[in-house]
Amino acid sequence: MTRIIDKIQARRKEHIKSLAFASHAASASDAPPASDDSRNDNGSTAASNRNGPSANTSSSSPWYYSFEFFPPKTEPGLENLLTRIDRMCRRLDPLFISITWGANGSTLSRTLSIASHAQRFACVDVLLHLSCTGLSRQKIAQVLQMAKSSGIRNILALRGDPPRGKRSWNVGDVSGGECDRAIDLVKLIRELHGDYFCVGVAGHPEGHPSSKEGDAGRDEEMKHLRDKMDAGADFIITQFFYNVDVFLEYVIRCRKAGIDAPIIPGIMPIQSHSNLMKMTSFCGISVPNSVHERLDEIKHNDEAVKTVGCEIATEICQTILAKSQQNNVDGLDVHVDGFHFYTLNLERSTTKILVGLDAADAQTFTRSGSTSPTFLYPDGEQQSQPELKLNGRKERGASISEKVAPTRRQLPWKPSTMENRSKEAVRPINWSNRPHSYLMRTDDWDEFPNGRWGDSSSPAFGNLSDISHFYSFTLGSDDDRRAMLGHCPLNESDVYEVFARYVEGTVPHIPWCETPLQPESFLIQPQLAKLNRYGLLTINSQPPVNGASSSHPAFGWGGKGGTVYQKAYFECFVSPEKANVLTQMVTNHPSINMYAINNDGQDLRVGVEEGGVTALTWGVFPNREILQPVRYTIFDPDIFAVWAEEAFSLWSTMWLNLYEYGSESYELIEKIRDTYYLVALIDNDFTSGGPDGKEFALLDSLLRLGQDETP
Repeated sequence: MTRIIDKIQARRKEHIKSLAFASHAASASDAPPASDDSRNDNGSTAASNRNGPSANTSSSSPWYYSFEFFPPKTEPGLENLLTRIDRMCRRLDPLFISITWGANGSTLSRTLSIASHAQRFACVDVLLHLSCTGLSRQKIAQVLQMAKSSGIRNILALRGDPPRGKRSWNVGDVSGGECDRAIDLVKLIRELHGDYFCVGVAGHPEGHPSSKEGDAGRDEEMKHLRDKMDAGADFIITQFFYNVDVFLEYVIRCRKAGIDAPIIPGIMPIQSHSNLMKMTSFCGISVPNSVHERLDEIKHNDEAVKTVGCEIATEICQTILAKSQQNNVDGLDVHVDGFHFYTLNLERSTTKILVGLDAADAQTFTRSGSTSPTFLYPDGEQQSQPELKLNGRKERGASISEKVAPTRRQLPWKPSTMENRSKEAVRPINWSNRPHSYLMRTDDWDEFPNGRWGDSSSPAFGNLSDISHFYSFTLGSDDDRRAMLGHCPLNESDVYEVFARYVEGTVPHIPWCETPLQPESFLIQPQLAKLNRYGLLTINSQPPVNGASSSHPAFGWGGKGGTVYQKAYFECFVSPEKANVLTQMVTNHPSINMYAINNDGQDLRVGVEEGGVTALTWGVFPNREILQPVRYTIFDPDIFAVWAEEAFSLWSTMWLNLYEYGSESYELIEKIRDTYYLVALIDNDFTSGGPDGKEFALLDSLLRLGQDETP
């Protein structure tokens, strides 16, 4: 829950500091020029970027990006958008997202619902659009208070859409409410809430539709913009454009007018030729001849237009970055801090542009003997994904944002933007694959202890609702769930196959796992698939790690220079017969603890002494205490019992109800729910693991069980 302007300023300070350090280091060094061996074929040094200025989303990056979304009109559309926001924020890590506002507040409830969801569950700061058209001061005050109560600290102050029946604002038009123009809204926000909110305003590089034509109109508009900044606005987001020179000239005019606030260019990827012509005509945006020439021959091929549109947007960003790196023109600071993407609620184009800018890595996850896994895509964009040949079957290609490597963070879950969760540092491992459910359970907690997880007996832990409604966002309709979980499973092996296919990536979700397999689990992907086909239905696991570098791509956390450790953990559903087999295995391995519980609450513990919480992950860092704040780091037997209640309920709410009562499929899932155990295995001998997580004694023991029982 951070003000955007504070984040922008902090990034700029960090960037300036890093440039100063680099300059000092270079001046102090007598290093010779790069040798011929260090140059690429084009003559540039190996550090050069083929796509122009490089970027990422870390705090030291010189630039950032943000996304705009609008409230859909239907409930299914809203559910799909929430899923998309979660996915894009998890994979692409924008600095913030913005949610638009309908005319006269027509989308108020949906706008606030999406904004609240993004803050609470996608853990991203939200810029809430607020237009004053047709609203009284009292209504605006109510909306601001609602935003504040939802944890929102950023407002984009707008006049709003033109009056009904008009295509654009005319000179002298007023909003029809008690705040006539955006400057009045800025003043009201400051009057009511001081500096609590960060306030952004709109900029128009090609002029506002209601402005007079010519230099006089441009000068008057610039004066209005300067007045909005003087009234308390913090930054500017511009209307989209396709002529880079127009934008750069606009930045210079702003600086000459004494406006030194950050100016964020708006980028709208071209989705179709007809859409381009409609939007640019409506908004008064010019399209260079070079863009028309590239699109004319393919204008009836939407896929080709999208591809070229991504190339055009990428080139616009590259040009702006290259020219703004001059830092000043005629003594004026023309540095650009980032880009704001008008996504139109679409994902692929924005992601492709960021990959083209090297702001995200389009890595594919490999699995044994095959290519990258596929992730079924729950909305219309999947229709244009390429098809891959996997194990002799045709599979739909993965969403590009699912192929993007997530930004490495200090925490394995994305830190919340909500103030009451700002110090949250430890979570139980059981909800590592269902973070939304965990957030919902603990949403009303007043604070989150730093370094030690709270009392599991607290009534604030939350009650289990009858239906975990979050899965309407990820598993889709009943038909979608049947496609993933099986139209007519008849044998336990049919269920085992679903779990195995999730591990292999051909099933995108199962009720206990909201996201694809975690990166560290890809190291043991083939073994996990075997165990699931054997009947150990895995819903959580981590390999042992003994002294990995804190910068390790899969296991690293907490910053540079550290060493991290973790115990092996394995959680699965098993039949009573296999629970007995596991009991014997644990009895023969003194370092392993076993916790098991069934749907009736009957529990079984082997090798367990009565006691408290078990640490599963920790690290040692220079000049710091031993840390245990990262990853889902603990196991608590009491919390495991609470989790088991939720885990068993998901068999009913997410799987059993797909089938007709009394059918073979219904009775199969009912039998698994009522007879199987949820088992957690912990190997306390973390020294058996290597620094790369590949030595996994617990996993080897489980695999031997499967081999012994295979005919």
